[in-house]
Amino acid sequence: MSTNFRSAAEPALPPGGAVAGDDRSGLFQPLPGAAFLRASLAGAECRPALVLLEGGAGTGKTTLTARWARAAADWDARTLRHTPAVGSTGPPDLTAVEAPALLVVEDIHRAPDGTVPWLRAWLREARPGFVTVVSYRPAELPHPACPLGLDPELPPALRIRRERLGPWERDRTRALALEVLGPERSSERLADRLHLLAGGNPQTVRDLLDVLAETTGAAAALQDEEVEPTVRLTQHVAARMASLGEDATALVRAAAVLGGGSRERDLRRVAGLGRSAGGAGLVRALRSGLLEERAPDRYGFTIPLAASAVLAPLPGPIRCSLHRRAADVLTRGGEVSWVAVAHHERLGGREGAWLRAAERAADDPNALADPGAAVSLLRSLLGRPDLSARAAGRLALGLTRNALLTLPSAGTVDVLGQILVLSQLADEVRGEIRLERGLVLNSQLCRSEGKAETERAVSELRSRPDLRVRALAALANPLSAVYGLDANLHWWERARATAEASGDPMDLLAARAVRGTIAVACGERRRVPGRPGRLPDPDGGLDSRRNEYLTRALSNAACCAVFNGDLRQAAVLLRRSATPWAAAAAPFITQCDRGTELLLRLERGEWSGLGRESRGLLSGVGTQVDARLVLLHLGLARGAWEDCVTLQPGLEDMPRVFSQFPYEVSAAGIRIRMAVARQNTAEAVAAADRIWHRLRAKGVWVWAGHAAPWAVEAWLLAGGEDTARAAVAEFASGLRAHHSRTAGAALLRCRALLAEHAGEHPEARVLFGRASLVHERTGAPYRRALDLEAAGRCGLVARSPAAEAGTGGSANRPLRDLEEALRVFESLGASWDALRARGTLRELAPPGNSRALAGDAADAKGRGRPAYGDVLSPREQEVAALAAGGLTNREIAGALHLSPRTVEQHVYRIMRKTHAVSRRHLPTSHADS
Repeated sequence: MSTNFRSAAEPALPPGGAVAGDDRSGLFQPLPGAAFLRASLAGAECRPALVLLEGGAGTGKTTLTARWARAAADWDARTLRHTPAVGSTGPPDLTAVEAPALLVVEDIHRAPDGTVPWLRAWLREARPGFVTVVSYRPAELPHPACPLGLDPELPPALRIRRERLGPWERDRTRALALEVLGPERSSERLADRLHLLAGGNPQTVRDLLDVLAETTGAAAALQDEEVEPTVRLTQHVAARMASLGEDATALVRAAAVLGGGSRERDLRRVAGLGRSAGGAGLVRALRSGLLEERAPDRYGFTIPLAASAVLAPLPGPIRCSLHRRAADVLTRGGEVSWVAVAHHERLGGREGAWLRAAERAADDPNALADPGAAVSLLRSLLGRPDLSARAAGRLALGLTRNALLTLPSAGTVDVLGQILVLSQLADEVRGEIRLERGLVLNSQLCRSEGKAETERAVSELRSRPDLRVRALAALANPLSAVYGLDANLHWWERARATAEASGDPMDLLAARAVRGTIAVACGERRRVPGRPGRLPDPDGGLDSRRNEYLTRALSNAACCAVFNGDLRQAAVLLRRSATPWAAAAAPFITQCDRGTELLLRLERGEWSGLGRESRGLLSGVGTQVDARLVLLHLGLARGAWEDCVTLQPGLEDMPRVFSQFPYEVSAAGIRIRMAVARQNTAEAVAAADRIWHRLRAKGVWVWAGHAAPWAVEAWLLAGGEDTARAAVAEFASGLRAHHSRTAGAALLRCRALLAEHAGEHPEARVLFGRASLVHERTGAPYRRALDLEAAGRCGLVARSPAAEAGTGGSANRPLRDLEEALRVFESLGASWDALRARGTLRELAPPGNSRALAGDAADAKGRGRPAYGDVLSPREQEVAALAAGGLTNREIAGALHLSPRTVEQHVYRIMRKTHAVSRRHLPTSHADS
């Protein structure tokens, strides 16, 4: 192959030195073979070693050898690199090189004559303390398993290790897509499509992401029927194709047309080859590395996007002929994929056959097995007057029903929007398509126009009471901020009346279930028939429509229960919602429950691994808002404020990003809390005013608990005591008919903040303590710790007999509350909260009384400052953790009760000790677990 398949991600290494390669992968990966290399480079007396590094084009061989070179430098070993395929430089002179040393010989498959004999001679005489790395592509060797030729006669003392590099796992592709495109442009669907097109090949993944980074509609670009192959991949494919014979070339072209995993028989028929010639050609195509065996008698491209690179340069007549043969082959089997047949007939230029196949696809129950192919078929048929209205309607309805319960793309709803204007659609069909499209827009894709589309569908479905009830129930869902609670109840009344008029049990169930969701969301005290506890469980044997209503009701109620602090009920509801039917037929609802589970773990204090899992779901349909909210909470608690700034949308974008209202309220609480901590009064008050206005418009006051305490702090910070008191009174009034544990504790905290602001510290301590007890009963340790911290702070400030008598506790009770809060913060990894609590203890605790500060006192007692040398002191570790998270020196000073000048000196010493190139690269006190 004449093309060097290397990118910036696989940098060249200067002789004798190592450079930092582009290790972007979204994850810090462990170093393969590190133990073997380190043992072999431990000294000049170690046995010589050989590492055979094999992998296809673009799998990251050069990146890995660059990492090995950096590791060798850390182990005081020298690295030499020889790339015989580049330039005419001869082999390096190794006689004067002292051990230990690492020799990297790159791309031996492209080396000129004489390189392999030199290498074999070197290995036969290799000195102790030398490690030789030989990288190669096995598909491009005369003998794939023998990069050094047959029988190289290697000495017995030589230690040998083979390291194979293959495609990335899906999660690694998702992580890199998120890193390159950001949370706004990346999605789980996009990353999965990217991984599929690239076959997990690291170089192709990077190249595609480079293209997508400069594209406005990244998701739409990847959903196109034909994605343009990258330049590097096109050159690689052309070079490999040039080395194939005529029969193997025909087989590769057939595989490019058929796509996926094709049988040998089908490949031969499309290629026009007999059994003998076809079998030999397939073997050669597999050995080229272009094709791979995916399953017994199933063959496809190693990098699926390479199929486009194979077909693109073909003349039109050859391409059309291949597609016609593919259509003929596919119709010979027992079960015909008419969507695929229609695709090949269209590209083969046989219009009549194409339209007939499209008609057959409309009657095919498996036509939506590949929603992307169905969307492409519908798009190609748009505007065709010769397509019957019946076929267009059936295809469109099938697509919409499939999209609502699965994981649709933006392209799906766009095509459905175009279908709505087709003149041949019946009014009834148009109304149903509009309804399903509106539901997809609103729930799956979080686009506000979905509500308007659903409202319009209500007026178009007068003759379909079942669909009208479905639309009205969707409009009554209280989680959306588009309508206030009064409007939600109005839509529910209409749904109930329509259901009662129809008398259909399914319609009545839908109306009843959404009323139960409203009751759970609002924390209604009265009994409501549709409450989840009174609904039957979904069952695989029941009607799918009934299963959908029940599963959605349980899923929505579980989400509301988490926000209301009823964590046990939320766990029960999630278990009831997780049925085999949902997993098989409604993956979107299953994903929503997965997101709710993230929030439940956050509230329960189950933070181990939560950040990592949330990042993996940050771009997933059904999980993105939950994952984003969890990461915001974790980032704030851990002091990773730069991450919070990245994830936090602007004030005006909040309703779009967090389209379900309790999420928006919770995110607003985080924004206000950060602004208060940074003494950014204007931003804090603006955010508080805005969310309070939206809470008043929505009318579900139990959700105010996620923002009210922080809003009160903002108004008090700005001197708006009257505003704060009026808001607390409004909050209390809103909770008279409704109740939730989280809101009740938040109201206590609000009143405690007012008392503390007025200097009534004993009363504030009592109120904070009562709030912490509510969270203790709920099982929410982080919220409990925040209230314990405040109770301890107020108690230590008061420190009067009257205050202690009022609580019935001992004089040490405030101190113990603050220490318990610190313990919980540290156990959760909430480093910012822990450092703040520790700073409060240092400032307010009586000397020698705090067990949490005993270590600090021991260090200071009679010994002076301990000598830490190049190791960070405990105080430097605290400063480093906050600085790495994005806090300014002034903000760190406020959290740790230091002067900004002292913090500046700490940061200087920390960066000198750690050799960090920026504050973001400083060590943190928590691992992302």
